[in-house]
Amino acid sequence: MSNKKPQAPEVDMSQMALAKSSGDRINTSVVVHPIVLLSIVDHYNRAAKGTARRVVGTLLGQMLDGKLHVTNSFALPFEEDLRDPQVWFVDHNYHEKMYAMFKKVSQKEVVVGWYSSGPRIKPSDLAINEIFRR
Repeated sequence: MSNKKPQAPEVDMSQMALAKSSGDRINTSVVVHPIVLLSIVDHYNRAAKGTARRVVGTLLGQMLDGKLHVTNSFALPFEEDLRDPQVWFVDHNYHEKMYAMFKKVSQKEVVVGWYSSGPRIKPSDLAINEIFRR
C-alpha cells in the first residue's frame, strides 16, 4: 500500500471560460474557504462599515477534484455615485498588479470571480462583471 497522496486531475480552465462565454451551464460545486470570508468581512469593516458604500474585490482559486475552490481574495479600490448608479469606478490597473503579485506566490490560483457587499444586485454589476470576464 502506498502512502502517496492521489493527485487531483487537471481541469482546463479555458474550457470553463469557453462554456461560460457560450452560455452553456456548468454543473460545478463551489467551495469557499474560510479565509476568503474573513477577508471580505475585514474589507467591509475597514472600508464601508456604518456607511451606504459597498466594497468590491477579486476572488482567486482553482479547480480541484471537480470542485471550484475559492481560496483567496483581495480588495479593490472602488467608488460609485450613490445618486447615479451609472457612475462608478473600479481600479483595473490595481487589480492587474495585485493579481501579478498573487501569481508569484501561488501560480495555481486564477481569477474565478469577484465579490461586492450589499443587499441586492445593482445595475452597474453587469458592467463590473464584464471587466472580470476579460
